[in-house]
Amino acid sequence: MVTLIRQEIFKLIHKRSTLIGTIALLVLMTIFAIFSKLQPSFSDPKGDFIAAYGGLSWVVFFMIAACSTIIAMEFQYGTVKELLYRKYYRGQILASKWITMFLYSLYFYVLSFIFSIILKLVLFNSKFSLTDLYSNDQSIMHTTLVTYAGNFVGLWLLLSLVLLLANVFKSSAAAISVGIVGYFATSIVSSLLFMLINKWEWVKWNPLNMLNLPTQLSNSTVVGTLTRLSNAELVWGNLIYTAIFLFLGYLIFRKRNV
Repeated sequence: MVTLIRQEIFKLIHKRSTLIGTIALLVLMTIFAIFSKLQPSFSDPKGDFIAAYGGLSWVVFFMIAACSTIIAMEFQYGTVKELLYRKYYRGQILASKWITMFLYSLYFYVLSFIFSIILKLVLFNSKFSLTDLYSNDQSIMHTTLVTYAGNFVGLWLLLSLVLLLANVFKSSAAAISVGIVGYFATSIVSSLLFMLINKWEWVKWNPLNMLNLPTQLSNSTVVGTLTRLSNAELVWGNLIYTAIFLFLGYLIFRKRNV
């Protein structure tokens, strides 16, 4: 199992897309921060820092692409047969990919956090301090950590669904397309979901409502009246649905023809 994880990490490190994704994230965050500096009337320096200068949004796309390809490419190029011939169980193969993607997502979040601090020190050091209060009598640093945690939990609910769909497609391009289209579709549907929840409260337990966790953590009073769930219920809902989608992905992967 450890050998499989090392192999997956080695392949990930040496993929061109890993370097491209890292550079693209830093460049996009820098552009966003510079624009925020030049156009103060259209920006909120504190809020931009908490959102990693748009970095948290871009990480979603990079991770969707990575999770879509890590499984689909094994079938597209037939390399999964080599792993099975080496007497690894399918569950071990799939779990090694999950763990690798989990570590990859942590890498992006840590990178976003560190680079956000650098951008803050270079461009906005005189504007605010990380100990300043932001909302709910919490410091900017505390709000930032809570926001990152909420986004990370919500990200993995989405990625668990992407990993499930990636087991269905043999083409990595198809898996990426479905993952990104699905992300935008869920964003659109979730905005209409509140009307259904208002009419049928039991609808609040569906997985799309769980994706509102990051938004509710930043504004519990308003968003909580729409989701009809507490912060703790949203967290547990995210974790449970993530486990369900990963398990369904395992069932498909276990029976999939190679």
